[in-house]
Amino acid sequence: MNTLTSKMVTKNQLRRVLKQHHTALRLAFVAVGILVLSSHPTPCSGRSLQFKSQDCAAFEDGGRSIMGYSARMPSLLKSSAANRATIKSCSENYGFFPCSTTLGGNLFLVVVYGFLMLKAAELLSDGSDMLLAVINPGIIGGLVLPILGASPDALLILVSGVAASKENAQSQILVGMGLLAGSTVMLLTIVWSSCLIAGRSDLQEVGNGKMMMKPRTLTKKFSLYGTGISMDSQTKTSAWIMIVSVLPLFVVQIPKLFGYPVTFPFKVTSCILAIIGLLGYCSYQVISPWLQERRITMARERYQQFLSVKRLSQFSYEKWGGLLNSDGSPDENVLAKLFNFADKDKDQKLSEAEIRGLIIGLGLPDALTLHGIETDNIVDKWMSEFDIVEADRALTKEEFITGMSRWIKSAIKWSKAQNKGERKPVDRILSHAANDAELSLQALLDRNADDGEGKHDEQEETETLGTKQLVFRAVLKIAIGAGMAAIFADPLVDAIDRFSTVSGVPSFFVSFVASPFATNFSEAVSSFMFASKKSKQHLSLAYSQIYGSVTMNNTLCLSVFLIVLLLKRVAWDFSSEVLVIVVVTLIMGFLSVFKVTFPLWIAILTFFLYPVSIALVVILDYVFGWE
Repeated sequence: MNTLTSKMVTKNQLRRVLKQHHTALRLAFVAVGILVLSSHPTPCSGRSLQFKSQDCAAFEDGGRSIMGYSARMPSLLKSSAANRATIKSCSENYGFFPCSTTLGGNLFLVVVYGFLMLKAAELLSDGSDMLLAVINPGIIGGLVLPILGASPDALLILVSGVAASKENAQSQILVGMGLLAGSTVMLLTIVWSSCLIAGRSDLQEVGNGKMMMKPRTLTKKFSLYGTGISMDSQTKTSAWIMIVSVLPLFVVQIPKLFGYPVTFPFKVTSCILAIIGLLGYCSYQVISPWLQERRITMARERYQQFLSVKRLSQFSYEKWGGLLNSDGSPDENVLAKLFNFADKDKDQKLSEAEIRGLIIGLGLPDALTLHGIETDNIVDKWMSEFDIVEADRALTKEEFITGMSRWIKSAIKWSKAQNKGERKPVDRILSHAANDAELSLQALLDRNADDGEGKHDEQEETETLGTKQLVFRAVLKIAIGAGMAAIFADPLVDAIDRFSTVSGVPSFFVSFVASPFATNFSEAVSSFMFASKKSKQHLSLAYSQIYGSVTMNNTLCLSVFLIVLLLKRVAWDFSSEVLVIVVVTLIMGFLSVFKVTFPLWIAILTFFLYPVSIALVVILDYVFGWE
């Protein structure tokens, strides 16, 4: 019976994962189908195209002819006409993924393959987060999550060199360096500043001229000096680790500082340092998994919020109706009636005693104490989340409605993210959110371990089955994501290299701008969502995640890049790119080390570091001749 049940769970979970991502997978299959079909539109196949006849000049980019096209090209791209003529043929990846020799065709391929890498990164991110919920957080969060998060970048860097021939090894390896530099710069500029803008709250003076954010309070809107964010001191540790991680980049550049080429010993030494840094960082995360412990705290808070919303919805439904309107928005009229019901002394405020009475009446303590959440903590949570206008340890009707509406919207948003592709009834979505949050928290706290007597066999079997479901879904997502990343990395690198050739734009700049948005999209969205919670704890987690991703770039991705260089015996000619990585990392690292509060105006300066970084590479390579 157990075997049959396990098989049914496996099949059901497979269907559920595929259903959750049916839109993305459908788009992926459509894109691949279009690519495969377009690879044989005429007798001029992708492998044997020769620009010897005008008939074959209109190649597989939708039938667009290049006859007379160079006359209409912008002056910046006119030099690419000669490059276009030099590409006589191209080889299809794996024998059936198409290639193109035209500007439009390669641009289309870069977009499609980039989208597929983006979906691979999303699957890896979703699966690793789910895996965190069922296995020791130190091991998963400290070892597995960082490696999985950096794996799309590492695969692209690996493929950019290993799959390259001797003739084009230098140009394709430049794609890997562009991705490495672009990923670091994007995270520390665009993503960093976006999180500041999303997480900003009003700043208030706390003494000695120091300013701190007032969580979840934004009355000054876009005031450059009156709004901002604050982080805890633990984030400084992440910043220091990120700063130290640039050491291998310094070492490999030492010969260049004295005008000598980078020799084999310096490459090997830098590679060894990067690997040691990777092992040290992962070991630190495993031994002291403070970042993962924060995630557990977030999961506990999320369950507390969603269960409160669920119980309030069930209680109000019997008296005045559900908490949601027909369009899924919070029903403020019902929330007002709940407030009036809890306000026993009718003074238009909910005291701590009245809140405690409401919480006990909803049965929250009995459910939450099973997960280590005491009644006093529940009351404190309601106060800290809702009492943000007057801050007098009592809730006005406006504060209660505003705070509870925010919890309701958060529950709906989280439920939709957990159940992609599945439509939940409006009147059941809050219940599903609380149930999913409880299942995640149960696994995080390892509720299925033997913790004493009193558990019934049926309960143990049910809980184990829930954990098996999470494990299967997590592993399936990781497997699909890793497979997609491995398959589409090579075609993407080739498309970038050919687009660079026919457009005249160096492959470094194409990969610097385009590739990081695909491979780091999930990390960027995750950090942005944490920051949008507008609390010090969530902001610290968001920026620690950014700094951790940069650390993985400077260790795992750099070590892979150096190994490729050593295998292909390619000369080190990446001084300008390394300088950009080091400068941006040190600026943002030391900024985070010496400051805990950041006004909004810093986001503007940080954002402009991105175009400045690109301009710096251009000036160093093409004005000062560093290339």
